[in-house]
Amino acid sequence: MGNHEVTTPQMLLKEDGSLREPGWSKRLVQQYERSMIKAPKFRIKEWDYYLVLNEDFAGAFTLSDDGYIGLQSVSLLNFKEGWEHTETILNPFPMGKFKLPNTSKEGDIIYKDKRLHMAFQIRDGKRRIRCHFKNFYQGKTFSCDIWLEQPDMDTMVIATPFKEKKTAFYYNQKINCMPASGKMKFDGKTYTF
Repeated sequence: MGNHEVTTPQMLLKEDGSLREPGWSKRLVQQYERSMIKAPKFRIKEWDYYLVLNEDFAGAFTLSDDGYIGLQSVSLLNFKEGWEHTETILNPFPMGKFKLPNTSKEGDIIYKDKRLHMAFQIRDGKRRIRCHFKNFYQGKTFSCDIWLEQPDMDTMVIATPFKEKKTAFYYNQKINCMPASGKMKFDGKTYTF
């Protein structure tokens, strides 16, 4: 395939479920539509992940529907003190029930159960991560409210087919270096961005 830049707005997939134009782009020019995927629901993997960090600490947040399993995860990393903790909630066979948006440009992702309430929201050129995780670690609750500014900038988007099967593919967008503001709270300590 080589290093091919996709510049023409178009649907990501052809009618047969294969990638219309494999390659990379600086923005979301290809439109993803879950219903066009030619695979069983338990094989479709969709997720949204954020890593927010500075030189002293970080938070990592995942909301995912991996077909046969849902994985909702929060990590708190303290670089100064040299520790981290990750807590994960698994859900069997969500197979699209989480209704993740078809694009990272719009649409909210909200997850709620008896321990975890987490939301990724997009508002007026900003992204918001909110989380309340009961019994996150040693019986203590983790919470956060973080805003990410999203200036008009290039992103990294790739659409890669798998060699083994023409309808299997990987489609991903990475948005790097969004300025963060807000707080994470755990064990009586506030981590401020």
